[in-house]
Amino acid sequence: MIDLLFTKLMPIVILIAIGFYWKKKELPFDKDMISSLLMNLGTPALLIASINNKDLTVDNMLTILIYGTSLIIVCTILTTVYLKIEGKEVKPFLQSFIFPNTGGLGIPIVYVLLGETAFVYAITFSTLINIYHFTIGLWLANNSLNIKKALQTPVLYALVAALLFKGTNTEVPSVIEDVCKMLGGIVIPLMLIAFGSSLVGIKIGENLKAIRMGIARVIIGFLVVYIAYIFGDFEHIIIATLLIQYSMPVATTSYLFAFRFNGPDKEVAVMTASSTVAILFLLPVIIYLIK
Repeated sequence: MIDLLFTKLMPIVILIAIGFYWKKKELPFDKDMISSLLMNLGTPALLIASINNKDLTVDNMLTILIYGTSLIIVCTILTTVYLKIEGKEVKPFLQSFIFPNTGGLGIPIVYVLLGETAFVYAITFSTLINIYHFTIGLWLANNSLNIKKALQTPVLYALVAALLFKGTNTEVPSVIEDVCKMLGGIVIPLMLIAFGSSLVGIKIGENLKAIRMGIARVIIGFLVVYIAYIFGDFEHIIIATLLIQYSMPVATTSYLFAFRFNGPDKEVAVMTASSTVAILFLLPVIIYLIK
């Protein structure tokens, strides 16, 4: 078990540490360019490159979309109860709990721990989270919906193409597959390095209640899926993917929304940091459960 944890977790920790060190030393790091490159080119390309995987099924991808929505609904209910217990207003903090960092951290962790097939399922769920975040999440932050923004995500169209390819049993041409694999090779390391850089400047000790709320985000997300893991009848790779993805820390998008629309941005920043620390302690438990 110790060997497994070291083998699986150390590459993730090292890449996050590189990103943190790089930003701390103020070395050149264009976060906007990297984010745009990953979301508009790298991630869609890696998704297309994985379509020819024979273990991948369209039914499982659709199950991820349907079950993922159910997870969000259940998590919304539990989070509402928890925030009322904490004496916090629900609306400003709800998006931080129900839309975790499935992209920048969840996808690479799933890829490292579970492989290529689970990676596509992780992207499928992450795409769903992004759509909800830029619609429901934006409404929670600012009383407005941005459906246009949600529909401009290239990963969404790559996902639709993936479903069409699998649904019609059509293989991606080898040349396109090879190009997409080369482009997709940048995704996992850059995501983890970018995530590490985002941790610079976050002061975790500013607000004890926010620290507790960040830890609660990880625990609630984990428990929502773990209950299904115990009592449900799902294919192992699906439930393992969702267990990792929905246990992830607060997404940086939640902080950006809170900052942009005069929300509780300092508290959300602390939640982001504390939930990130919490997932490092929870990951060994998750690895033990899914292996």
